[in-house]
Amino acid sequence: MKKNELDILIPVFNESEIIIRTIKNISSTVKSDYRILICYDYEEDLTLKIIKENFPNNTKIILVKNFSSGFNTAIISGFQNSYARAVIIFMADDHINHNLINLCYEKFVEGYDVVCPSRFIKNGKMIGNPFLKGVLTRLVSFFLFNFTSFPIKDSTNSFRLFSKKLIDNIQIESKKGFTLSLELTAKAHRLGYKITEVPTIWKERNKGKSRFKLFSFIPPYLKWFFYIIATSFFRKNEK
Repeated sequence: MKKNELDILIPVFNESEIIIRTIKNISSTVKSDYRILICYDYEEDLTLKIIKENFPNNTKIILVKNFSSGFNTAIISGFQNSYARAVIIFMADDHINHNLINLCYEKFVEGYDVVCPSRFIKNGKMIGNPFLKGVLTRLVSFFLFNFTSFPIKDSTNSFRLFSKKLIDNIQIESKKGFTLSLELTAKAHRLGYKITEVPTIWKERNKGKSRFKLFSFIPPYLKWFFYIIATSFFRKNEK
């Protein structure tokens, strides 16, 4: 099977109001040889109907059924159906950052295995986020960057590019919450893979319903925060 350069994984859950714009933005912007993998939880999701109606016979759009339910396992299902050299996790409601996909891929071509769009470096920002969520996100990212060896300033953003080489060499443990990108980045850092950041703008969604529930998802995040702290000074140089 011929390998394309880039797979763009979009986990969806009742995103029928916003998905068409997201796909059109990506399709009109991305320069590399790409596919869009729509990772869904259930067959009755109207998102699938809308996609089929608007993009009939589009071979660049692949529908991938989640083997379980939830964000992390949707992404893992996408990984299992990806044969590209690099994979990007992209949000269904993101109508701002499609232009950033090309830059992320350019960084991959330069030799980076993890490219992290960051809200907390120069030219990055958060817009319209709930106050408590914003404060906790900034505090955690500030602590990990300044008091451990973790090399990025935005630890919790799920929007990231990973090399397929990295994905295939790491055993993924995350099943609940939105911690998969954090886990992969933490393990990549411990193993000595190359990681970089690029600025991104994150805007709170105004359509559809977010699956992110702050307090219920704190425990899964804590596991990886402690992992980063514990392994910061025990990095391996083998891959």
